[in-house]
Amino acid sequence: MQLILIAAGAIGLVAGSLAAAALLCSFLWYAFRLVLHPEWAVSAVLILLVLALAGDLPKSPFLDMTLTFAVVAAVPLWFAGRAWRKQRERVLASRRKLSVQPRTSELFTPTETALWPRLYPAITACICEERPPTREEVRIVAARLWREGFAQRFGAQTVPASFAARRLLVRAATAALSGKAAVSFRPTHDVVA
Repeated sequence: MQLILIAAGAIGLVAGSLAAAALLCSFLWYAFRLVLHPEWAVSAVLILLVLALAGDLPKSPFLDMTLTFAVVAAVPLWFAGRAWRKQRERVLASRRKLSVQPRTSELFTPTETALWPRLYPAITACICEERPPTREEVRIVAARLWREGFAQRFGAQTVPASFAARRLLVRAATAALSGKAAVSFRPTHDVVA
């Protein structure tokens, strides 16, 4: 019976320290992944090993076996951490490459760079040149506002805008172009064709 209890204690010690080492390594992995360096978890395990060898940690067979298993698990942990960083750098590089594609077919104005293409040229021109909008620019922006959002609010895109919708579009376009509320501007012709 004594032999069975010793064997059960040894199996429990090995299984428990293996589980504790796995928990320690996974905790360190996720903790150092927050600072984007999961391979540094290996250095934390090695610091714990040096502290145990120096006698600064309490003497325990469970702690010794846990650190032994953690050091063994630290080798693949280091390789996995480096692979994770390389994969993350590749993903970030591909995202940067996709999101910042300079338009080589267009000529850029002085207020525009390769990283900032002109998506709304009329609005960008008025704001960058600090000038009031022309009637044509108001008409272009109002038509675009109708196409990109207001048509669903006031009706279908195939149906022409009502007078109230056109008035609202002209005010919104003038506000977008000048940065001020459009109170005095009233078109003498149809804004949205």
